[in-house]
Amino acid sequence: MTTDGVTAVASAAAATTTTTATQNTNEAPIIRRRQMPSRRRRDGLIQFAGDNTSQNGEDGIIATIFQVLPKQSQRYCVDVGAWDGKHLSNTYSLLVPEISRPAANTTTTTATATGTTWKGILIEADPNKFAELHALHKLRGVSCIQAEVVTTPGSPNELYAMLKSHAPELPSDFDFLCIDIDGSDYWVLHGMLTHKYRPKLICIEFNPTMPDDLIYIPAKTDNIRHGASLAALVELVEPWNYVLIETTLFNAFFVPRDLYEAYFKELVPDTSIEALHEISMGTSLYQLYDGTLKVWGCKKLLWHRQAIDEKKIQMLPPEKRHFPFAPSSDFDMKSAVDMSAICQSCNSSHDDEASASRRKCADALLDQLQADGFAFVRGTGMSQDLCQEALQHTKAFLSEAEESVRRSCLAKDRARRGYSPMCTENFASLIGEQGPNDLVRKFRMGPTRTPRNTSPSDDSQLSSLLQPNIWPRHEVWEDAASFERTIELYFESSCRTADFIVRAICDAVQRKNPNIKNTLEPLHQDGSTSHTSILTLLSYSVGTRHKGKNKSPLVAAHTDVGVITVLLFDGPGCAQLQRSDRQGGWVDVKLPSLVTDDPIFVVNIGDCMSELTGAMLPSTLHRVVAKTKQKDPRHCLALFVGLDPEASLTIQGETTSYEEWRKRRIATALNVLNSNNK
Repeated sequence: MTTDGVTAVASAAAATTTTTATQNTNEAPIIRRRQMPSRRRRDGLIQFAGDNTSQNGEDGIIATIFQVLPKQSQRYCVDVGAWDGKHLSNTYSLLVPEISRPAANTTTTTATATGTTWKGILIEADPNKFAELHALHKLRGVSCIQAEVVTTPGSPNELYAMLKSHAPELPSDFDFLCIDIDGSDYWVLHGMLTHKYRPKLICIEFNPTMPDDLIYIPAKTDNIRHGASLAALVELVEPWNYVLIETTLFNAFFVPRDLYEAYFKELVPDTSIEALHEISMGTSLYQLYDGTLKVWGCKKLLWHRQAIDEKKIQMLPPEKRHFPFAPSSDFDMKSAVDMSAICQSCNSSHDDEASASRRKCADALLDQLQADGFAFVRGTGMSQDLCQEALQHTKAFLSEAEESVRRSCLAKDRARRGYSPMCTENFASLIGEQGPNDLVRKFRMGPTRTPRNTSPSDDSQLSSLLQPNIWPRHEVWEDAASFERTIELYFESSCRTADFIVRAICDAVQRKNPNIKNTLEPLHQDGSTSHTSILTLLSYSVGTRHKGKNKSPLVAAHTDVGVITVLLFDGPGCAQLQRSDRQGGWVDVKLPSLVTDDPIFVVNIGDCMSELTGAMLPSTLHRVVAKTKQKDPRHCLALFVGLDPEASLTIQGETTSYEEWRKRRIATALNVLNSNNK
């Protein structure tokens, strides 16, 4: 409700800068991590973890496994995705043992301290890394292959086909297979097992962000890189009698069941995923009752090194986030007057039933307005989508855009068109009182009789109520065009609704008091209320002065000067509309927590309408106060309905124009204010 857009008086006192209130720990959720019991065993192969060139202890685990297995003089390893042969390599320590490096001219394979020699088949697709790989191993008798391993059936680049071609001597039960190609690892292993290769040890990468109960098998394609879950790999190898015996952060180790039973059962008695793995890089989502999605655990995209923005993953916009089963006692939807009989029916229809419906609707509206000057209406025909979009654009402009965007349309006269910054107006002056400046940002627009490109000099003869609109500049805000289009559509639609409401009020008043029919004549003309109506976009924020015993309202107590005000609020936030109870107290005006399918608007009586009806309808004091337990800004669209500047009004027997009446109304308030300050 707050302000009459065309009559606000700037405060004589200098505006003071406010700061955001210190966060009270009771005003925000408390989120902590509880230490969960773990089944992860640390007494198996993981106790031997250690790195020479590996990433997470794989070198020590691999060395221990081959120490446990029966000794062999000749062993073979296949490394798919070998990179440069050393960086984060799980095979470098096998092929290039520190204690027994071959001479520079040696062409045989290397030998470990135990007398075992390793032959390697190392495959790398990246040409630059392959050059380093080949340079490292060209004198070691290691077979280096530059190729991209694929999963396409029948391709010569399937792993088993490459091995048959480049290493025909490789036994089907070779010693060690390491797969790390960041994508189709699952399907490469599937192909090897399908073609009857049975390595003694398999080390394969899994996606560490996936939960242990998730079986995620990526699509069989080489163009999409997703990775597989650990549970999917365990499921994959079971039909071929492989057993999980250890995991590191990224890698899983499998051996054939017969080797497990013979050599590892005592060391690894429990081969379940729960015993051998613990999620440390998982990302979880949980839901709040109002539909908000929250992130828990790892809060960044691991491979992109980018934080996960919770705002971007929401399924519902803020204004739609509410608990659908919340008690409805805060706002009784039935309390809103259904205006459909007036706003949406064919008003040219004169049948008794239609006329009775319109009378009933108008009388219900009058009853609410007579009680306290306020009413709730629905059934106006205004679109939920348009209302939501207008509120979203209001939030985007007044709360989210840079201040430079807002100041690109700074009002020449802050009481008229364009942007008015926070703490620059004081609406206590409208009732002749003084108080701190109102803590609210505003943007105003309305009808104009001049082209938008009219120079300031051309406006000199205009009524003060008819000025060009000042929109955000397109070159400083990418959403400027959409903002302007949406706000204009909302203005046109709300003006049509206001016409219906005003005529309904007049009809009901005249039936109760036929003597004032002529007085209300200016309100009966079609489109009369769109002549000087002003749409004001408002954004309320809470500052430090709204704490403690002497906290000030966001917008001071005032009445609206015009005919009526039609108001639409967004969801719960830091602002609460209140009306006077006429006994020195204040009553909360309870509003819906969201824009419903049939939007609900608040209507209140302005000073002009009150005087035209001989005070039959009260123009009630109202204000906006801070809800200090809420920190989110709140937004609204307020249509302050006016008349043609030249419209002839007869009030208490005196005839004057609407524009002259307004000037006198404001002058009276200023005279009272100046007298109080003397």
